[in-house]
Amino acid sequence: MQKSWLLSIICMTIISFIFGWVRHADAQGEQEALQLLNTVKPYMTSDNKITFKYTGYYGTCDGIDQNMLQIGKKLSQAFEIPQAEVLSESNSHPTYTAKSEVVPGAVVTVTVASPQGQTACYVVLRLDASHEAEQSELVKWQDQAGEQLKKFGINGQWNVMVQGYVNEQEQSGQKSSAELVDSIALAFKGKIVESYNDQNTVSASLSSKEFHSSIKSGDQTVNLQIALHQESTTGKLRLTVGTPIITMEY
Repeated sequence: MQKSWLLSIICMTIISFIFGWVRHADAQGEQEALQLLNTVKPYMTSDNKITFKYTGYYGTCDGIDQNMLQIGKKLSQAFEIPQAEVLSESNSHPTYTAKSEVVPGAVVTVTVASPQGQTACYVVLRLDASHEAEQSELVKWQDQAGEQLKKFGINGQWNVMVQGYVNEQEQSGQKSSAELVDSIALAFKGKIVESYNDQNTVSASLSSKEFHSSIKSGDQTVNLQIALHQESTTGKLRLTVGTPIITMEY
């Protein structure tokens, strides 16, 4: 089930503090994004979507709408996104949201929220790109966005995900879904430390020395997650891969 973006903000922040999520806005993040995209490419059709998401803490909103609006406008200006003049609403909570197409096929969204009963002000900077967007332009955007985030002193984490259908060559093979996930894990030079299976979905959490960003799940270090879901209506296999974890519906 797809969770609301506000719950996602809170969840990701809790993860970063409790599990020790480590991914900073630096060159290492851009290299890992390229590695993720290039490694998964042989398994997917070209019609995929890519998401870069940075979640962090910025100042204090104190639950005051005007503070949220001013911070949102300030960030919109910094990332060259047309400013929103009023707050919107999500699940009965006021939020600041503004978006704009930054390169062909890619839309950036900045969201500012102050969860009810808390003084903290949370920021999500997200780039959603279709297969039409140039991969080099997306990584360039991440690099530039990282520099802006540093200037603002927004300490947070990058989360990079790619989702698409498994290509015909892989889908027509004799491998089961679990075997295909194992093959992809091997391509990432990863060791499966956690896994989940049900009737239509196979997912795995990997520990891989190829990636520095990670979370702690119990005693395990997780650098990457893979999820393979078979659609009940079409029978197609939808593949989602994210580092350090998947935070989108799969």
